[in-house]
Amino acid sequence: MSRREMAAAQRGRGREGGGTERGSLPPAGSTIATLVFILLSSAPMAAPEAGAATPADAHEPAPWLDVPAGWSRTLQGEVVAVVPDDLPPGGSFLLLVEPPRASTASLAADYEAALTDLGPWTPVGAPIESPMESGWVFRLGVGVTRLDGATYTAQVAVGRHGDTRARFWALADSDDTFNRYKSALANAIVSVQDLGAAPPAGAEPSALAAVPPAAGSRLDPGFGQGLSGVYVGLERGLSAGAGGGGQEMTLDPVTGQLGSRTSAGAPATQVSISDFLEVDVFFPDGTYRRRLPIRGLGADLDWERRQQPVLWGRWTRQGDQVVVQRGSYTTTYTVRGEELVSDRDRPWRKVPPPRNVRLEGSFARDDYRDATAPRLVLHADGSYEDRGGFLRMVGSAWNLVVPDGDAMLGHWTQAQIDRAMAAGSGTYTFDAFTLALSDRDGRVWQINAYLPPGESLSRPQRLVINGRALVRD
Repeated sequence: MSRREMAAAQRGRGREGGGTERGSLPPAGSTIATLVFILLSSAPMAAPEAGAATPADAHEPAPWLDVPAGWSRTLQGEVVAVVPDDLPPGGSFLLLVEPPRASTASLAADYEAALTDLGPWTPVGAPIESPMESGWVFRLGVGVTRLDGATYTAQVAVGRHGDTRARFWALADSDDTFNRYKSALANAIVSVQDLGAAPPAGAEPSALAAVPPAAGSRLDPGFGQGLSGVYVGLERGLSAGAGGGGQEMTLDPVTGQLGSRTSAGAPATQVSISDFLEVDVFFPDGTYRRRLPIRGLGADLDWERRQQPVLWGRWTRQGDQVVVQRGSYTTTYTVRGEELVSDRDRPWRKVPPPRNVRLEGSFARDDYRDATAPRLVLHADGSYEDRGGFLRMVGSAWNLVVPDGDAMLGHWTQAQIDRAMAAGSGTYTFDAFTLALSDRDGRVWQINAYLPPGESLSRPQRLVINGRALVRD
């Protein structure tokens, strides 16, 4: 949907008192609100004609920002604006990310400034605040904002790491639209932390550069033995005690649902903040990777290392301590039985590696599963069906191996991208945390996937693909 169509979709939503009339900018000082106004009200940029080649040096702004392939990404001053490419009729969603920059204010002051920049704000519950293992501390709130007479469901988040801050705003025309795209904000928060993990300018090269990378697409046969393996965090970021009146914030480690409960433990209303689980990978040779590689562990790990070098590091065991060094970032885990516990007392549990697993069932995203939602259907005979562009929703061009989406992304027209990412059917394999899909038309996908702890290999109820939690129909 174009920006003009998004703006038109807001007409007719009603103008309860207090809104700014269309055609007039929001009040002075509401800088983010002004940007939202411009993005929703301006004419769309002309797309290239089908078949026209883009310049060889064409690239998207903020390439470090993790957003689904096909979403528009533009730089508006110092803020990156992101819009989905598959908005439902009449829907609107906008994600704004202000990349890390210096700030001398406190986290609370930066958060209040982010609300002021957005404009009129009615909070839904108290904001939550939590330190992350990366060293960042985030403050996040859910609420309702008004702009140009329209009401938006919104989330605002501010992160700090030392004297550096990053700010995020996500707005949707309705709760349903917001829930459909809610993972965009969580992925942006992870992207900023990954960006911050790079060694500072002028730093000595990491010792990792001298370590031979894992050979091609062959996973060490000893992977999974001892401490090596894939570990899933049992608690999620952005969860912390908050609120009052005898209630505390809770976060379900399986569903990714943020909620609250009374002091007696009775569940109350829930607010979902994301749909992915964090993962750490420990290789037998001492190599470490934060998050599963883009194409899983059954793909070309040399290629993976070139794409995201800041996510790779080294691990060593010293007694019951496991020390991880990634660039200038260091963290320590404690071995407790079958789990690793981080220095922030967060448990991580090993996930058994899938070995040529065959699945039977239809899976949809946990946060978007109505009758029209895209689905991935897997059959026990090794065939699959992508119904409704499922892979386009959970994957990116990096997951497309044939044709080489990584090499062609800067040269494709939008029409070519649409064809390359379109739905299809064919055969699949699920091995070494890689779901490989071979379409009947010759396209080949490799995408990271795993079964969460406790799921049955024969009939899992939940499947995680590229960090997106899927549920069986």
